[in-house]
Amino acid sequence: MDKRTIIGIVLIVVITLLMPLYQRWIAGDRPPREPVDVQDTLITTRDTTPALPEVKEEMLSEIPVTDTARQDIQTPAVQEGGEIKTIHIENNVVAFSWSTADGGNPTSWELLNYKSFRGGNVDLIRENSLQINFLNSDGREFNLNDYNLYSNFMNGQQVSLTPERPEYEITFYLPVREGRIEKIVRFYYNRYSFDLIVQFRNLQNYVINRKYFVGWKKGLPSTEANISDDLSYSRAYTYMAEELINMDASDKYAEEDFNGRVDWAAIRTKYFLLSLIPSEPAQTNGATIGGVKHEDKIRPEKEFNITIDSRYEPVALYSDTFKVYLGPLDYYILNKYDVELESLVMNKDWYERLFRPISLLIIPAFKFLHRFIPNYGLVIIVFSILIKLVLHPLTKKSYQSMSEMQYLQPKMTEMREKYKDDPQRMNKEMMKLYKEHGVNPLGGCLPMLLQMPVLFALFIVFRSTIQLRGQPFALWIDDLSGPDTLNLGFSLPFFGDSIHVLPILMGITMIWQSKMSMTDPKQKLMIYFMPIFMIFIFYSLPSGLNLYYAVFNLLSMAQTRYIKKKTHPGNGGSEQPAEVSTPARQGKPRRKKK
Repeated sequence: MDKRTIIGIVLIVVITLLMPLYQRWIAGDRPPREPVDVQDTLITTRDTTPALPEVKEEMLSEIPVTDTARQDIQTPAVQEGGEIKTIHIENNVVAFSWSTADGGNPTSWELLNYKSFRGGNVDLIRENSLQINFLNSDGREFNLNDYNLYSNFMNGQQVSLTPERPEYEITFYLPVREGRIEKIVRFYYNRYSFDLIVQFRNLQNYVINRKYFVGWKKGLPSTEANISDDLSYSRAYTYMAEELINMDASDKYAEEDFNGRVDWAAIRTKYFLLSLIPSEPAQTNGATIGGVKHEDKIRPEKEFNITIDSRYEPVALYSDTFKVYLGPLDYYILNKYDVELESLVMNKDWYERLFRPISLLIIPAFKFLHRFIPNYGLVIIVFSILIKLVLHPLTKKSYQSMSEMQYLQPKMTEMREKYKDDPQRMNKEMMKLYKEHGVNPLGGCLPMLLQMPVLFALFIVFRSTIQLRGQPFALWIDDLSGPDTLNLGFSLPFFGDSIHVLPILMGITMIWQSKMSMTDPKQKLMIYFMPIFMIFIFYSLPSGLNLYYAVFNLLSMAQTRYIKKKTHPGNGGSEQPAEVSTPARQGKPRRKKK
């Protein structure tokens, strides 16, 4: 978590907790502060195990090698690798290309529902990513990616998957001595994942150590315009024995090895995920995750490698299956795989994990409203109205309590003066006064305290969940997950040639709301301090959060005006005016008639 995020979170906590006290200050009631304890939730990481033995990177002379193999390998005179061909496949969510080159690898993987800041669809492929290798009987490393494979599809072939044709399978293979290695990929309609089936035929004496490796190299490309924000989320993971292990990258490549059963290994960016999921985790021996950060490029980037150590049995036909997910980091999609992949959603920092349960309630509420309201900006407005309605009874009671406290201020001041030498007696009399008038001195804080978890959960939803990514509202607000930037065409001091409008609007609504609550003219200058401070804090936060807060403030103003008309201090904050006994009106005395 970067320093700016830490400072922002701490300030939001402080502001939220002090807001009721600030409002009472403006209103003329200044109760004492109470300390607030905040406890961080920490992550424990697993100790690393000894590294797997290092192997030399050399190739076999007995196996057909194409021009992609290393130059120091002797190329056979008769056998050659397969012809380089490419097939193009599309379903309703992904369009991708797959080549026989480099061990039969994908050359593109475009997500049809997600746009890149560069234009076009998000493409999650870096070249030569999917890896299969092992040690052969000569003690050398065999890497399938050093060879062009054979396959039976036609170059340039187009395939469309539909509900009527929901599945398509391609078999890649490479002859090796008396046997061959097969790499079968199976694709489905309406899925971001594919099945990877690895088969060894008649290679009992060729694959040694009873294991082979399946991995993904070079990670995922950055997909967001804000590269620093995207990279702050980029990690490599492995999930083993119900423990999630993660690794970040630094300027020097580093990797860690872990022994044991592997449920999955993964690489993520802010919004997208690559995961290798073995169908038989019990057949795995361990995992390796590693990465490096390149700062010397125009756009800095992180490259992660993940490898799963899989068991091999020396039989005539050995087959193993993996599921490869390559798509959005969407909780509801990942949850369907039933392997805890969804644990990566809203899991970057301690505060995301702390408020995750509330965030997971907000997302389905947004999705439900979005079924009827096509614009997520309008969804946020409707959601803020619903939250305000839910909190209305508490807000009403809070305002009545604050109003009654203001009414009792003269009596409270009198008691403080009367019992200033006897604090215990003063507190006793104060509590008696509160009880007589049905006042809770902390009642004004409750609505704000209840709203605070919702505000934090919304911050997490807008900042890190893919549902709001790239969702426009209106006019210049083209992405509710980022700040709203209005280009001015001229330069302003401190702002430059663009400004974020919604944080300023949110601050203005706070000023209006404070003016409605102000009863002491001496505090006139104070009503500007907190709103300006909030503008500073919220200025770079997602526009969706600022929209929610601005609308919520406007609704609070209307609500305050309504409750104010209905509340009559002096009668326990009741909506009915207090009964006041007044002497009966007497007419002028009449003179007696003479």
